[in-house]
Amino acid sequence: MARKRRPKHSRMRLAQDQQRLWETLLFLLKVLALSVPLYLIIIFSISLTPLQALDASVSSAILRAMGYTVQQDGAHLAVQAAKQFSFYLSEDCTVWKSALFLFALIFAVPAVSMRKRLVGFAAGIPILPLGNQARIIGVVMTQQATNVQFAMFTHDYFWRVFLVGLVLGLWLAWMRPPELHRRIYPKGTGILSSLWPKSFPRLISKKTKR
Repeated sequence: MARKRRPKHSRMRLAQDQQRLWETLLFLLKVLALSVPLYLIIIFSISLTPLQALDASVSSAILRAMGYTVQQDGAHLAVQAAKQFSFYLSEDCTVWKSALFLFALIFAVPAVSMRKRLVGFAAGIPILPLGNQARIIGVVMTQQATNVQFAMFTHDYFWRVFLVGLVLGLWLAWMRPPELHRRIYPKGTGILSSLWPKSFPRLISKKTKR
């Protein structure tokens, strides 16, 4: 009995799927490798006190401009309003993790020029502190409108998701600049196609290195 051969187009499709999965695996491994500074800061408990104090000073200035009376002691803030609210900006309340996350995503993408990476990272870094300040001010305003428990609930869930979405949004915006044309970057190929096969153009190609 003759063995039934798999159609040629089916083998090609399988090879393409395997190639996309391999590219995705390499990308994720690079992200993990580039995240080493994150683990080093956590393991060795590197102090980020200056960054915490800077964020607290910016938040204090914004809140005062909004009409609140604020007392600052380093990274501690006390908002004097109808509902008093005192809180401490820890290391996790700064944008260092978001910045390292964005760095790892940008520099893990293969076949992209160093200039494009540096430009993308430099353009995204100033936006992250703005998002973080929106989170801090948002928590204060939520506390004033509701209560401390609900404000901390939004801090622990909604605003964390917001910052992750902000980093991913900046990365995708860098990956897909408006000038790219689908004729040059056809659908259905590249790393992201393994996640959304019909939603992203090919942005990674050794033949089209930018």
